[in-house]
Amino acid sequence: MKPAKLRNNLIQIGCYAAILFFVLGASFFSLARQAKADTLGQDQAFFISPQYDLQSRSSVNATLREISGHAYFYVEDGYWDSVNQDMQNQVTDRLNALAQEFDSRIYPIERQFFGSERNPGINGDTRVTFLLSPLLENAGGYYDTANEYSRQEVANSNEREMAYLNIGQLADQRKAFTFLAHEFQHLISFNQKEVLRKVSDDTWLNELRSEYAVTLLGYNDVFTGSNLEQRLQSFLNNPADSLTEWRNLPADYGQITLFGEYIAEHWSPNVIADTSSNASIGIASINEALAKNGFTDSFNDVFADWLIANILNDTSTNPKFGYNRDSLKDFHINPSKALLNLGDNITFAISDSIKDWQGRWYDVSEFLPGQNNFIKIKFSSPSLTSFYIPYIIFKTDGSEVVSSFNSSYSSDTLYVGEIGKDISRFIFMPIKKDKISGFGSDETPVSFTFSLDREQSAPQELLAPLTMAAPSSASQQNNPQTPVPTPVVIPDGSLIRAIGDYKVYVIEGHWKRHIISSRIFSFYPQFGFDKVKEVDSSVLAQYQESNLIRYESGKRVYSEDESGVKHWLNITAAQFTASGRSWDSIFPVNLAELNFYRTGVNMTK
Repeated sequence: MKPAKLRNNLIQIGCYAAILFFVLGASFFSLARQAKADTLGQDQAFFISPQYDLQSRSSVNATLREISGHAYFYVEDGYWDSVNQDMQNQVTDRLNALAQEFDSRIYPIERQFFGSERNPGINGDTRVTFLLSPLLENAGGYYDTANEYSRQEVANSNEREMAYLNIGQLADQRKAFTFLAHEFQHLISFNQKEVLRKVSDDTWLNELRSEYAVTLLGYNDVFTGSNLEQRLQSFLNNPADSLTEWRNLPADYGQITLFGEYIAEHWSPNVIADTSSNASIGIASINEALAKNGFTDSFNDVFADWLIANILNDTSTNPKFGYNRDSLKDFHINPSKALLNLGDNITFAISDSIKDWQGRWYDVSEFLPGQNNFIKIKFSSPSLTSFYIPYIIFKTDGSEVVSSFNSSYSSDTLYVGEIGKDISRFIFMPIKKDKISGFGSDETPVSFTFSLDREQSAPQELLAPLTMAAPSSASQQNNPQTPVPTPVVIPDGSLIRAIGDYKVYVIEGHWKRHIISSRIFSFYPQFGFDKVKEVDSSVLAQYQESNLIRYESGKRVYSEDESGVKHWLNITAAQFTASGRSWDSIFPVNLAELNFYRTGVNMTK
């Protein structure tokens, strides 16, 4: 639950949906129950989220006002009793239209595309439940995974396959259909990923599927007033937001909506569909879906091309460097920084902080007259190998060249030239590419610095190509002098950190755990700063991060956070394993380290 201080910020900006995930999921139990269908007029108490409720309530009573072939539609009693008979009749008519749309289009189309929701659900019923209640003004609806568990596991579970809709948005039929389609995809994702495949997908990709469901059903076909129009505006307001970090803000929805549209246009809608039906999560899920559909491009390629498309939006050079949908053909994002009037005796030095998969566009143009016609660009970062840098060169003859530079500590300089004679402008777009899953709401940025100087000449081997045709994917053009990394085998128990980074990790199997304090070194005779090995960031990225610990001879599992607090999960070993998590992800620690951490509030299962 987010702090009260953040509640209004979370909703007022117009997010259509949110998933309330627990810090760690609970075990999945198949409850053998006798299905008992709800009846029209039935009164039912429901747990709700005070984070989204207009009155910050945690429970309401509601009455079943509409039953369709595949869903129950409950209306909160307080709202119903507060409106007159004419409004009640209108609500009844709108519910009927919502039910018909769900049964005839949303339910069959989404299930065919993404797969099935859990059916029958936890309550043994084949129908899903939608509760319509007054939510905060700009909230369209939300989905809470708590309802997928028994009350023995989660005390405030409604024990139903269900989602919540804002009854205040019911009067706008297209919006109501949009919200319903969006939330239903979340029910499908929970079954496909967490129940069937025992994985919890990254929020950004789950939301991308829900946003694409709106396009799939045709609700964006008329652009004016559509969900897509709103998402595009959110994207244009903040195009440099991280794609994968999720704070449930308009910029987050703008990013994932435009990225989903781009994938569907230039690769296939099936790539989006297939992320629902594989056992990978996040970026790995997209890579698997691309391969399944016969594409050799990776997520890195797609993301680089997308950055180029967002600033060029021109398919004449390369079909992937723009959008095909008429309503998306004409926009161009503004560069993150425009660097103008670089002269012979001028140096530009820019420092920025960049998160994984966060777009940055540095636009260099309008050069002053001078004798030095080559531009030297020198890149630096505490984690320079974390970056690769697509760039666009605009030639004086009106053509463009697209390529990319793979930075490393032995290769940190690129020359562009000759300006004035051959080049009128160039844009480079550094991409931090290390992390591929496990994204949260506050990802850590890495500093990235570059300097630009004009020089009289340039080493040929460091000079950006000017005759190369634009490749199909920017990241396929690798810097020729970049060495090919060799596989690195790291023994379990080793201490490693990325070159130039301060974070030290201990390795065990496929897992890494951040050592949050140097004091921990004193608890183990084999630890110490002299034992820390520096590795390329790509090697570190091969390991999945875990913050789970247990006493080496015990079964009680804790999560340790960066502030030195441990939280008991209050979950049995059997429940932990049944939830689909790997026991190997738990790092055994000795008693000295266990006692080093302060004890925090128990986590919800």
